[in-house]
Amino acid sequence: MKHEPAIPGIREVVRELTDDLGPTMVSALAGDRVRLTADDWVMEDGPEPDEEEAERLRFAYDQWQLLAAQGADRARAWFIGDNPRLDDDSPVMAIHDGRFDDVRNAARAFLEEGRR
Repeated sequence: MKHEPAIPGIREVVRELTDDLGPTMVSALAGDRVRLTADDWVMEDGPEPDEEEAERLRFAYDQWQLLAAQGADRARAWFIGDNPRLDDDSPVMAIHDGRFDDVRNAARAFLEEGRR
């Protein structure tokens, strides 16, 4: 019987992204403009992201999981760097803007380039 991987709760998603990208980037990609929000979201008694923020965070987490296989430093650079496949926006800002399909396609292209 095949077991599906456990889907982490939103606090764990935020914790992992914050560890890898930092609270400023996590708050930015979630769409929040307050830097301390990501730090607050990981606290057990703290606020939780709203539905739209959580959607962005989960999407970013999924992309991070795919890209981190290429190395955390490469994945971090990809997330924060300007990307020609995203009209020279960073993936962080494209996620912030809800451009999930564009980011997914850019991530796939990055992975394909890494296999060459």
